[in-house]
Amino acid sequence: MKFGLQVIHAWSKLPKGEVNVPRFLLELAVEAEEVGWEAFLLWDHLFFPWVVPMADPWTVLAAASSMTKRIRLGTTVTPLTRRKPHVLAKQLATLDHLSNGRVILGSGLGGDGKSGDAGRELSAFGEESRYTVLAKKADEALEVITGLWTGAPFTFKGRHYTVDDVTLQPTPVQRPRIPIWIGGNSAGALRRAARYDGWTTGGPCPSAGDPGLTLEEVQERVNKIMRHRKTGEPFDVSYGFEFPDDGEDMEDLVSRAESVGVTWMLESIFGLRFNGDQALERVRQGPPDL
Repeated sequence: MKFGLQVIHAWSKLPKGEVNVPRFLLELAVEAEEVGWEAFLLWDHLFFPWVVPMADPWTVLAAASSMTKRIRLGTTVTPLTRRKPHVLAKQLATLDHLSNGRVILGSGLGGDGKSGDAGRELSAFGEESRYTVLAKKADEALEVITGLWTGAPFTFKGRHYTVDDVTLQPTPVQRPRIPIWIGGNSAGALRRAARYDGWTTGGPCPSAGDPGLTLEEVQERVNKIMRHRKTGEPFDVSYGFEFPDDGEDMEDLVSRAESVGVTWMLESIFGLRFNGDQALERVRQGPPDL
C-alpha cells in the first residue's frame, strides 16, 4: 500500500502570518515529502459556492516539482472539459520533465457527479455542463492527450476536438505515458477507467458530511472495471478519506483495502477539517507506520 495526500487547494484560515494560499500549499508539499508521504494530489476547481481563496493546481504543482525530489504530484481530479486537451498535454509533458517523471493526471468531468449537470464551474462561463456531452468530450480529450504524448505524428477528427498532423515534443519522461487515473462512480466513468491506468474515488469524510464509498462498494466497482479491462498492465485504485486516529483501526483498514484492490490510500487535508496550522501538524505526522 502507498500513502498520499489529497489536498483541497483552498484555504480560509492559514497559519499565523501566512496570507498566500499557493505558498501554503507549497509548504505542505515540502513537509509531506520530508516525512514520507508518497503523493501530493490537489483538487482542481475554479471556485466553490462560498468565496474562498483558491490556487490553480497545476501552477502550484509546477512550483512544487522544483522544491521536491521524490513525491508524486498530480490532481484528483482535473475536469478535462475545462481545459484544451492539446494545451494540457503540453503542460503535463513539461511538468513531467521538471519533476523527472513524477506526474499523475487525475481526470474527471467536473461537478459532484450527483445530478445530470456539472454546474456553475462550467455554465457560469457559458460552457457546456451536461454530463451526457461532457462524457463524450472527455473521451475525445483523452484520445488527443495520449495521442500527442506518443511523440509521433498525430491526427484526430472528433465531434469536439481536431488535431491535424501534429508532432508534440517533448514527450513525457514516463513511458508509455503519464499515468491517468479516472475519477467518478458512474458506469461510464468505470468503463473509462478500464481503458487507462487507474481509478480514484473517495471514502468517508465526516468533516465535509460526505459518507463516500465503503470498501465493499469499492470492490463492486473494481470488479466492474476489471470486467471491461482489456490489458494485464498494472492498475491503480486510490481511495481518499479521513484517516482514523486509532492506529489499530488503520491497520485493519489497510488490510481490507488491499484485499479489494486499493493500491493508494489518500489522507484528506482540507479547511473544513483543519485550519492551516492543524493541516501542517497532520501532514508532519507522516503516513501510517504499519
